Amino acid sequence: ALEGASGLIAIAPNRLAKVFLSTQVADEGRHLEVFLHRLRDLGVKDPEAEVERRASRSLQLFKRRLLELVAGKDWEAAIFAQNVILESLEGAVFHSHAQTADPITREVLLGVLKDERRHIGFGENELGRRLSSAPHIRARIGQVKRELDHLVLDTLEETMKHIGVARDEQDRLSRAYLESVERLGFA
Repeated sequence: ALEGASGLIAIAPNRLAKVFLSTQVADEGRHLEVFLHRLRDLGVKDPEAEVERRASRSLQLFKRRLLELVAGKDWEAAIFAQNVILESLEGAVFHSHAQTADPITREVLLGVLKDERRHIGFGENELGRRLSSAPHIRARIGQVKRELDHLVLDTLEETMKHIGVARDEQDRLSRAYLESVERLGFA
């Protein structure tokens, strides 16, 4: 999220989008800092190495594709992947984990969720404006959604299975992700 949001600043179509994305970069950097600190508090010796080790193959592929969209200056597809798809995935996972987390982790996750909702709102509003003035981009966004959905759903499944989450909770998280993305009309 940090790399995607920071790369989006350079391709943002206007100053207001650049300003918003600069605040998102600060949010994402703070989230990473807090998560790494929390992992250290929980006894993880090298949190960055642990995050890399545990990142699912699907999540790594998603990251690569997101950064390709940013590097290709595909504003609509990149903002959709970053601020709708990725943020929706994070929102679903963090919300679920907050329900059963220890009190400190719960507090951290609930704080992060406030930022994630703001990031999603920006992505939805930005794409909504663009779709209303250029409806032809809907097909491109739909194509990106179809390309990335399986990576997100695979990431959820791999991660939830790895940490022992029940199948019905995995299904609920998948539905939560899909519903949040479908609000823009991409079924």
